[in-house]
Amino acid sequence: MKIGMMSAWNTDSGTAIHAEAIGRAWRAAGHELTVFSHVRGDFHGTGFTAEDEDYVVRCFGTQKTGLLDEKKILSPQFDLFVIQDLRMLPQEKLRRILPEIRARSKTVNVLYENRMPEEKWFFEGEWSRAVYFDRRQEFFRKVWRNAEYIPFPCYPVREGKKDEARKRLSLPENKKIIYLFCQRGYAPFIAALPEKLRKKCVLLIVAQKGKSVKCGFEVIYREEEVLAQKRFDDYLFASDVVILHKTARCELAVVSSTAFQALGTLCPIMAPAESGFFVPFGDEVIKYSDKHDLEKKLTELVENPDCLAKNRAAVKSLAEKYSPERTASMFLNL
Repeated sequence: MKIGMMSAWNTDSGTAIHAEAIGRAWRAAGHELTVFSHVRGDFHGTGFTAEDEDYVVRCFGTQKTGLLDEKKILSPQFDLFVIQDLRMLPQEKLRRILPEIRARSKTVNVLYENRMPEEKWFFEGEWSRAVYFDRRQEFFRKVWRNAEYIPFPCYPVREGKKDEARKRLSLPENKKIIYLFCQRGYAPFIAALPEKLRKKCVLLIVAQKGKSVKCGFEVIYREEEVLAQKRFDDYLFASDVVILHKTARCELAVVSSTAFQALGTLCPIMAPAESGFFVPFGDEVIKYSDKHDLEKKLTELVENPDCLAKNRAAVKSLAEKYSPERTASMFLNL
């Protein structure tokens, strides 16, 4: 099958994390994929995570510039054309060519909003299918009766060697590492380690450059503007637990794409129980209600091997159930 897809790609945005998982699964299954993506001067995300593959064509910007090279998108013929996160695309020019795209291909609109958009243009035209990846988005079925649920893809299980990852990152080899991920809108939450863990653990804070992080305990602090996929994995392979602290709703975002990307490294994830970003997860993510609950569960996770084994079993099950291969097949089965 020949597939065209307009999407963020090789950036640290949630859209790219979703698109890359299913797009690469289509390629691995033998389908011919062309990815149309943002130009490097005007893109979705904070930075680039990898070099582009030969099937990536950068030919448009965001709504800010409205840039779009129509000929590059309309020249090829596709069986299926997928639009990822319509709001992040140059909608005025895109609306002009969508009728031609719809006349030549099956079209799929992948929806990222956590509430009904107010803009009228968002609902113009018909799609062969609209796809949402969280059950809380079912309100879209009021607009498109053919809207379908396909879960957000979970990146595959990939076990790395802790000692080798720590050497690559120049991290201590004789301590438990508690990793505070402070990029993509995540913030530090634990101000100090519980007394029981102070001698055996170290806090690792990784934040974007120029963003100061205050913590009431001695820590290893690293500034990283953007994490390439391998470095993203290495920090997780090197750590004994990662804390993803994001509570407030972030614009129209629905789920934590970072969690779906990180789970497969088998580094246990802890996250706030009140956050809507982690609603899709059960035992795969260890949730805390406040700092005291975080310290209690953190201590249990570090000291109790049974707790770690239970978490790993849940993660492996979810990674298989929501694998890129299975979710990519769901799109084609529509």
